[in-house]
Amino acid sequence: MADRAHAMTGFQRPVSRFVLSLVVMASAGLVPSSLHAQTRTIWDGVYTDDQAQRGRERYVEICGYCHRDDLSGGGSEAGAPALAGGLFTSRWQDRPLVDLFVTIGTTMPRQEPDSLSPQVVIDIVSFLLQANDIPAGDSELPPELAPLDAVIFTDGPVR
Repeated sequence: MADRAHAMTGFQRPVSRFVLSLVVMASAGLVPSSLHAQTRTIWDGVYTDDQAQRGRERYVEICGYCHRDDLSGGGSEAGAPALAGGLFTSRWQDRPLVDLFVTIGTTMPRQEPDSLSPQVVIDIVSFLLQANDIPAGDSELPPELAPLDAVIFTDGPVR
């Protein structure tokens, strides 16, 4: 797949399947213009409960072995970080949500990185937000780079 991605894009380095699928989706016009709004934070209800539920199911199936079903980390892989609590939230503090999305999409699961679809990754991100007591809203997080770049991971609501 990497050779095909290289040939299709002309990049010197192979493009990950995850990033390539995002580019294809964006070029197909699958990003509604209303999603390119002003900067928001994770506290603005950026995902739905249904999306987080899908993410929980995929998390248990794909991530729980290493990060544990309770997100406490240290499962089968020595050093698998906790994905809930202060260490997790401080790692992503003041960064756009796209950073978390791309990191998971290109590096996980550890035994088969870059194998998850963008939709699965964003559903898992939604579950991680819910597990860290960040409130849900009425709109799903889209599996797209630009809208996620406009959502900032903060330690609390910005007043």
